[in-house]
Amino acid sequence: MPIITITTDLGYRDPYLAMVKGVIYLKQPNAKIVDLACDVNNHAHSEGAFALKSAMPYFPEGTIHLFAIKFLNSSETITNLSIDNTRYLLTKYNGQYIICPDNGLLTLIDKAFSESVYQLYFDSEKQHSFYLRDIFADIASKLINDVPLEEFCAETQDYCKLFTFESFSTPNNLQGMVLYEDDFGNLITSITKEEFEKHIGNKRFSISLPSTNVKKIYNTYDDVKIGDIVCFFNSMNLLEISLLGQSATKIAMKSKVLGKYKIDRIIVEIYD
Repeated sequence: MPIITITTDLGYRDPYLAMVKGVIYLKQPNAKIVDLACDVNNHAHSEGAFALKSAMPYFPEGTIHLFAIKFLNSSETITNLSIDNTRYLLTKYNGQYIICPDNGLLTLIDKAFSESVYQLYFDSEKQHSFYLRDIFADIASKLINDVPLEEFCAETQDYCKLFTFESFSTPNNLQGMVLYEDDFGNLITSITKEEFEKHIGNKRFSISLPSTNVKKIYNTYDDVKIGDIVCFFNSMNLLEISLLGQSATKIAMKSKVLGKYKIDRIIVEIYD
């Protein structure tokens, strides 16, 4: 049974996602379709990249991942980054297929990405308007049917390469960024357990947040009470910041200020 995952910002309110699945089932009635992340924030392709990167290790070889989130920005920015939303790419990475726009996804998943990349052929410019349904579903079906690659794509060396912010350290601190906010409002950062242990170890530290400082790493959510802030390393070994029972974005609320401050940069101060 072929497995096809979908990562998209289409959401669940409209019929668009059902249309995509219907087309896939018409072409491949025995396919198993998995909603990997279908309610990603609009055009938040780096958010989708994090979701796909996190989930891929749990799928078997031969899985086909359809990634349908375009990177939209100013024309100048897109030109400078060599993003081309009119091109669609195919690659095989760790035994699994990825079909995506030419938006930097492949190097967002793996900064050392070096697999062969193919540009897809398609019949009509009209297919751009709903490329997930009209192009990606068809390509997935061709892969399942073992159609030779040369019949629907050609290898290319010219594709967009984007890279995520990487944590870095100084003698006095370790800095990272928020990569993802899940549906519970938990903030997942770029700081790994390995980095934390290497640069901080048994030293005293303080994680600077807008309304408080955290000086302890816990093991799990269950180590604190409802309404408390908990920082721990999650199953991906990434530092996660949570406000138990509430959205962690409330950590950024400041007294007597009506607005909310978005937490995007994380600084861990290190003390001798």
